[in-house]
Parts: sequence; structure tokens; C-alpha cells
Amino acid sequence: MKALFFALFLSLLTSVSFAEEPTQLAATNNTSIVTAPASEENLQENKIYFFAHSMCQNCKDAFVYLSQHHSDLEIPITDMKFHHNFELYKQCVKKFNVTNSELRLPLICMGDKYIMGWDQTSGPLFDKYLTEFQSANQ
Repeated sequence: MKALFFALFLSLLTSVSFAEEPTQLAATNNTSIVTAPASEENLQENKIYFFAHSMCQNCKDAFVYLSQHHSDLEIPITDMKFHHNFELYKQCVKKFNVTNSELRLPLICMGDKYIMGWDQTSGPLFDKYLTEFQSANQ
């Protein structure tokens, strides 16, 4: 299983090395996303995780949506180039029993819901999950 995750990781991050310093992802011509390693060792139920990578266009599209529709939320970008963040990604995948064929980015985890990938249906789904997540965490 560990070898399978590693193979997936290599396919997602072709030619990208692990870093431990904060970096920026270019999301649009006017915006950049500051990323850094997550501080916790394990997923927290009361936190939203946004797993992304700088070379992922769907990740950038998700970021733009969240910036436009939820600018009040503080959702750190959990960049997959940081080894520590990849460990959290694996915890999230395991938590939701995501199969290897379903693995993709971005992965957004919040409470007992997740969104994997990003398309035109993902924004409204995020809004729905966010409402449920915020109700459960009040």
C-alpha cells in the first residue's frame, strides 16, 4: 500500500522535490497563493484542508472560486510538495476510503465530507458541505 501511495505521489509531482520553506503558487495573473507545511501531525476534524499542487490547474481553479466566493474563510493551501503535507493527504485518503483510481487534486476535506478534483459542480458542492461543516462546528 505504501508503494502505491508513493507511485501516485511521484505521478502527481513529477520532477518536483520536497521543500520545507513557504512558497507561492501563481493562481491568476493578479493573485498568488502562499503555501507552507501544515503544522499538525494528524488531520483535525474541525479544520478544512485544501490539498493542492502548483502545477495543478484544477487546484488553481478551486482557489480562484474560494477567493471569489469565500474570501472570509482562512483555508490554508496544503501544498503537496511538502513531505509533511503528503502524509496528511494520505490520512485523508484513508479516512474516506478513496480508491487509487479516484486519486486526484485538489482534495478538500472538511469534517465528514470531501471533494476530490474540481469541475463546474464542485463550487456548489463546496458551498453545501461548508454550510454543514460550519453548523456542526458551532
